[in-house]
Amino acid sequence: MSDFILELLSEEIPSRMQKQASEYLLREFRQQTEGAGLEVGQIQSFYSTRRLTLIVTNMKSQTAAMTVEKLGPRIDSPDNAINGFLRSNNIKSIDDCDILDDKKGKRYGYIETVPAKTAITILPPIIEEIIRKFSWPKSMRWGNGNSRWVRPLRNIMAIIYENNTVNKLKINVEGLLANDYTFGHRFLKNQKIYIKGVSDYFEALTNNLVIADQGQRRELILEQISKIEKKFDISVIKDEKLLEEVSGLVEWPIALCAEFDEKFLNLPDEVLQTSMRSHQKYFSVAEKKTKNLTNKFILISNIQTSDEGNSVILGNQRVLSARLYDAKYFWDRDIDQPLIDNLRLLDSVTYHQKLGSLGSKVERIELIALELDQTLALNLENIPIAAKLIKNDLLSEMVGEFPDLQGIMGSYYAERQGYDEDVCDAIKNHYMPVTPRDETPKKALSFCLSVADKIDTLVGFWSIGETPTGSKDPYALRRAGNGLIRNIIENKLDFDFAHFIEKILQKSDLLKKQQHSSVREALVNFMNERFRSYILDNKYDVRICDAISRDDDFVNYYMTLSRIQLLSQFIKTDNGLSLLKALKRINNILDPSLSNNTFGEIDKKIFTSDVENNLYTGIEKLRKKKSKSNDITEIKKYLSDVSILADPINDFFENIIVNDEDKNIRTNRFFLLNSVIDLTSNIFDIGKIEL
Repeated sequence: MSDFILELLSEEIPSRMQKQASEYLLREFRQQTEGAGLEVGQIQSFYSTRRLTLIVTNMKSQTAAMTVEKLGPRIDSPDNAINGFLRSNNIKSIDDCDILDDKKGKRYGYIETVPAKTAITILPPIIEEIIRKFSWPKSMRWGNGNSRWVRPLRNIMAIIYENNTVNKLKINVEGLLANDYTFGHRFLKNQKIYIKGVSDYFEALTNNLVIADQGQRRELILEQISKIEKKFDISVIKDEKLLEEVSGLVEWPIALCAEFDEKFLNLPDEVLQTSMRSHQKYFSVAEKKTKNLTNKFILISNIQTSDEGNSVILGNQRVLSARLYDAKYFWDRDIDQPLIDNLRLLDSVTYHQKLGSLGSKVERIELIALELDQTLALNLENIPIAAKLIKNDLLSEMVGEFPDLQGIMGSYYAERQGYDEDVCDAIKNHYMPVTPRDETPKKALSFCLSVADKIDTLVGFWSIGETPTGSKDPYALRRAGNGLIRNIIENKLDFDFAHFIEKILQKSDLLKKQQHSSVREALVNFMNERFRSYILDNKYDVRICDAISRDDDFVNYYMTLSRIQLLSQFIKTDNGLSLLKALKRINNILDPSLSNNTFGEIDKKIFTSDVENNLYTGIEKLRKKKSKSNDITEIKKYLSDVSILADPINDFFENIIVNDEDKNIRTNRFFLLNSVIDLTSNIFDIGKIEL
């Protein structure tokens, strides 16, 4: 057994690409070594801002010898086909081949013995191919070479460690030869480090101020931040995404506490946090008791200085101060500009070439929101003014600098200019939810405009034929669909989505009338897929989802989910489980392959026992209670009432033979059983429920 280390050292790899690149390297290495028949034991991958590393332990030193049977052409094939088979397989003569029996006649066959190969000869071409074909979102060439990498590749370390001996692999990528050494920290200890084995790799790098394990760097940053929190009695605002990013920006993390001028605390918290996080990769700090933002921040340095980081702190404070002066300038300029004045300017901003300007989009959002308000009887008075303000901060200087603050800045400006609290909240939250972690808007005006915005986006792009295909979704329409589903469900919006889309299309000038039906159908199908994804993401039983009875012309996502939840709870009760088991017995009898004539009027006169009569009486009582209402409380009570039929159904099967010799009696019993199934057919399809 042997160990193998591969380290690809380059200029700085963008943090957002490191994890994906590390996973790609591991996956490609595993696939290609498996294809070559080399058993590689355990593989681990590591990454940092300058290096991608594979550590392989318990690797076989060579492959096993094996035989490969190659099937050739029929013996009566043209000479060209036979000679081609010989050449492609390096066979000297047709006499070296066997003649094999085949369904279509006799064929030539050749058994090749593949000798064992050593790992030291197998790995070089594999590594070279992986490097040359490496998948980066963006890559570059440098110097006079033709190789591509995310940044210039500076060193390849590829060594096999076996029997206390280090063997360097013979790898050549555009003149860059593999070595048995790497380098330490770029600024602090940039010297050659000869590696003598797996255990030595991490220790040697640590001694040269490089922590190769991304998880270890992350934990070290958290430990240092914790010490700073205790020292200054502060609370660093948690930011997992930023933590992951800075862990990939440094190889020797040093956490330092710095400050900015307190006068900048007059800016909104979101502006301060975005300035620190987006541009400078700093952690924001709050007071421990009040949770209010302070003028302190945490930076993660990649160098260790003799003055305990003071020079690094001063430099970062100067940089952040310049950023915050810019932010204050934008803030002062924006608050002097009435937000409503930007409305007319939206007409000059293109939303999409085929969908018109942002001004046109705002007009459509208002119309959709008013239609939704009427459909749901929300009675919202502020829809017109809120709709005219929700996109206006896109033209503010602050959002121009910090696009992530769209909506947030508009709410601040609207608040300072005296608009209602609900209007300000709608401006801030109408984009929500953007990610699965985001909350949905809770106030009626906010979720009404959020739904309207997303419906306009979907209707618009479906109308012009710009829909998601495969993995491509340049306009984030799946995200809009997911957000729309969550808004509908979490805010309990009880309305027919398909009918609503039809009304919006009728009022739209984007399509001809004869195109409405196909666009509506395609959009509803897309939203049904988003709904199904929601079901799966939230761990509902998708089989119960499939069993819920629904009308293709009536699409109510909130009501459908309510039924899924109700049936999921009902099936867990003793009465519910007993009823569903009894209904399954009936459904098995009513299988079309067993009987065809299951629908018709029941004739009480040909009942042969009280068991049939008791079941019939129960059915008739429940038919009168059967409601077409979508009210979930009524459905719940109705299912409870139906569950009393479990015993009569079981009595029926214990005492009655359904397939009676008399055709009329047999048919009548099928009618009776089918009427039981019909009691719940508008709620669920018992045939699709698995118990």
